[in-house]
Amino acid sequence: MLVELRIKDLAIIDEVDIVFSKGLNVLTGETGAGKSIIINAVNMLLGDRSYDGLVRTGSEEGVVEALFDVSEEPRVAEKLRSMGIANPGEVLIKRVVMRSGKNRVFVNGDLSSLTAISRVGEALLSIYGQHEHQSLQKAERHIDILDDYGGLRASRGHYEKAFRELEDLRREIRALKEEDERYGKDVELMRFQSQEIASANLYDGEEEALAEQKRILANAEKLFEWTDLAESLLYSGETSICEKLNTTLQKVGEISKVDPSMEALAKTIESSIYQLEEVAYTLRDYREKVEFDPEALERVENRLDEIRRLKQKYGDTIKGIFEFKSRVDGQLQSLRSNKQRIEQLETCLANLEQKTVNLAHKLSRERADAAAAFRRATEKELTLLGMENTVFEIRFGTNRTAKKEKWIIVDGSSLGPKGMDTLEFYISPNIGEEPKPLSRIASGGELSRIMLAIKRIIASAEPGQTLIFDEVDAGIGGGVAEVVGKNLRDLSLYHQVLCVTHLPQIACFANAHHSVTKTTRKKRTITLVRPLNSEEKINEIARMLGGIEITEKTRAHAVEMIQKVTNHVSKA
Repeated sequence: MLVELRIKDLAIIDEVDIVFSKGLNVLTGETGAGKSIIINAVNMLLGDRSYDGLVRTGSEEGVVEALFDVSEEPRVAEKLRSMGIANPGEVLIKRVVMRSGKNRVFVNGDLSSLTAISRVGEALLSIYGQHEHQSLQKAERHIDILDDYGGLRASRGHYEKAFRELEDLRREIRALKEEDERYGKDVELMRFQSQEIASANLYDGEEEALAEQKRILANAEKLFEWTDLAESLLYSGETSICEKLNTTLQKVGEISKVDPSMEALAKTIESSIYQLEEVAYTLRDYREKVEFDPEALERVENRLDEIRRLKQKYGDTIKGIFEFKSRVDGQLQSLRSNKQRIEQLETCLANLEQKTVNLAHKLSRERADAAAAFRRATEKELTLLGMENTVFEIRFGTNRTAKKEKWIIVDGSSLGPKGMDTLEFYISPNIGEEPKPLSRIASGGELSRIMLAIKRIIASAEPGQTLIFDEVDAGIGGGVAEVVGKNLRDLSLYHQVLCVTHLPQIACFANAHHSVTKTTRKKRTITLVRPLNSEEKINEIARMLGGIEITEKTRAHAVEMIQKVTNHVSKA
């Protein structure tokens, strides 16, 4: 429900603050008083573009703010949550239009975009009249209107759930097949790569060990020569170190016989001799193991060459080679799993396709039945609204605006997000004229009355939105206007209704009546909007009946009209 509308510095509006109530809210006033500016301001909350000269002269920016209360409208609140609005009990939409042409938009105080407020605004209200936001002029919405009338939302929900599952399943199969195709051409190569690495029998640290082994084999002659020389100097050669130490030990032993304090030194020399002999024995053993083996060296070099070749192909290190093999093996396993998964999913797909097609045909049959009843009900309502002899048709397969790229073909049946049907409303308001698309031929007044008829028919199906009817009285007389007023009042039991009208037969049905007037203040023209009390409402109805001069007769007529409405409401 639209609780409050605030407009500041737009066109001739200085500042107005309108508080609306539940039920039927009527705005009346002379032509040019500013009613259209109010409607245009609301249109701005639906994302309408601003235009040059919109900001009031002398101001740098104009502001439109609307406060909505949806705490009692769970369906609308849920729709807003799906748009990312948390806790949407109250929704404040604000749009600031600057003279420079820039815009700032806010939803509940957060900076937003024109696209976002358009989506939010359309969830909260609909305007019917001569403007571009008429849902009847969007042919893709006609199928939603028919489904609401026929109570088909549940059936459509079952179909939409199956269709989404079908889309997801097809998408998954397509992704698996694309992966299979992408890697399938390289399966033999990947198998060869994996086998080549496995056959190499690499192990961590092997390259370092081979490099060390190569150094030893390549320097075998030098190692033998150096080891032999070291052992000879230390032990087996003439005048070796060990021999000299033995001589030294003898002399120190004789000294210790004279001076016992030298016994420790003798023991140290003796220990050194034992240690050096062990070193000599180790050198001798190492010398015996040194190989002069060119074939062994060649084998090591060949192995290192093999590792380098594998590194060039698969990784900078042996670890990198192992990681490459792991990836290849994973891809091969994935491909094997993909084929099994594709077979399983395609079995599921066949069952799901059949289920979805069955649901689509069921929904299509229900729509066909609902369309016939909806056509009759709409033509009856239009007759009551002064559009006698109007032909109203629902033609299936005529909506060229449907986004076919989202459709899929199953067993020759075209399935879309809303079923297998596209449809569009056709109308012929004049006898002898061929029905033509409603979205292209209806005038503003006709469009408002058609939507009033449709909303009257399906009023209880989708409560919660605020409905604004602009120029709903265009081209109708008093008798039809009274019927329009009754219908608007009845419609307001399910929706908050705002109506801009020039006809007293409609205005007298208002739950809340607002007067829009134009005046001059400080040499500036301004628009004023104020709610009318009971007495003021009588005077305004009388003005609408009698013109500038209000007589007692016109006033009495106004009282009679309002009393008649009161009696109608109490009987209802």
